[in-house]
Amino acid sequence: MTAKRTMAGVIAALMLFAQPVSAEQALADAGFKEKALSASSVEVSAAYQANQPKSLKASRAFVNAYDESAVRLLKEAVKTSKSGNIMLSPDSILTAMSIVMNGAKGSTLSEMKKAFGGIGAAKYSRYLSTLNRRIAKSKRATYVNANSIWYHKGKVTMKDSFLKKSVSDHGAEIYAAPFSTETVRDINNWVFNHTKGKIDKIIDNLHGLSRVVIVNTVYFKGDWPEPYAYTKKRTFTKANGKTQKVSMLEGVEHEYLEAGGGTGFVKPYAGGETAFLALLPPKGMSVEAYVAGLTGKGLADAYRKRIKQNVIVQTRIPEFEFRYQTSLKKALRKMGIKKAFSSSANFSGMTKESVAIDDVLHKTFIRLDKKGTEAAAVTAVLMKASSVMPQPQMIRQVFLDRPFVCGIIDTKTGAPLFLGVVRGI
Repeated sequence: MTAKRTMAGVIAALMLFAQPVSAEQALADAGFKEKALSASSVEVSAAYQANQPKSLKASRAFVNAYDESAVRLLKEAVKTSKSGNIMLSPDSILTAMSIVMNGAKGSTLSEMKKAFGGIGAAKYSRYLSTLNRRIAKSKRATYVNANSIWYHKGKVTMKDSFLKKSVSDHGAEIYAAPFSTETVRDINNWVFNHTKGKIDKIIDNLHGLSRVVIVNTVYFKGDWPEPYAYTKKRTFTKANGKTQKVSMLEGVEHEYLEAGGGTGFVKPYAGGETAFLALLPPKGMSVEAYVAGLTGKGLADAYRKRIKQNVIVQTRIPEFEFRYQTSLKKALRKMGIKKAFSSSANFSGMTKESVAIDDVLHKTFIRLDKKGTEAAAVTAVLMKASSVMPQPQMIRQVFLDRPFVCGIIDTKTGAPLFLGVVRGI
């Protein structure tokens, strides 16, 4: 498969969503060149084209649920990463997981639904797809949320209803692949292409039980309405008390908020559809303690009640750039999603064969400077072959150490073809 064909899939998805920004416009960048996919990964998306579902305006319940998931994921990341920077993309994670949830059934679905705020799978999926389509319509900022589903051709049978919903809700590209080293390269190239080269790889290998890989990528680029004219070197004090000189962006904003005892501000990007939000813990409180005290509802309420009139917020933002990566398996299990990772997982709405989640991998990139912000994320849900664990077998012993009867039987009927007695050897 050529890079041209890969881009065609992106264009088809954007046309399906009737977005005013074309794929070329959204992902164009001087010097960026897409990587081609191999001929062994066959795109079959056209067979699952479906009507775009009706948009679903975000309810307060959805926003609270979304924020709660985002905060809980961050809390787990902070607990896991005792040092260093952390950056998650809740949109990438939750979009990928909503696709997975559309294939879940029974108690597996119930656990996932509860973990993500109690909203039904179909509704949750529509909330997210509406959110992503709306942001993508920005004329001043670039926001591309892309999805793909890769399945092991000949080893797993995908449910048409699941693939159609994945295409209609999320514009997913569907690939039938041999799950070889070439497939690993194709998945990573797909990620590279859809993050404009900011993330070049998400998986290292596919093992013998790998059956389905669901991938979401997010790419964002937003400029400040007015670039900062200059930066100023100032001191930044790290968690361990050590200081360093950093380039600070100094300005004035007009949206102020408080959350969990911390103070913050909102700085819009050009176009106003997206913004940078910052929260500073109270003096004397570590960021770990601050995050531990945050709640999704508290964050949602703080933003909803932010002060936008008659306020001036003097701000300093350090320029920064970093990458982050993690496995979300432990975090999602702590959020209550357990069966999905076990041998009793029920994804019968996705495949005819039994599968379970093997791992959920997440990577991000972010750069903030005087011009604006560029960020990218990828979430990959790796699914493996699974089956219900066999019940313990009764243990018996038969030692032919004395005279015995033996024979040859017909296994279909049990009729003995030969039959005899052995009294001695």
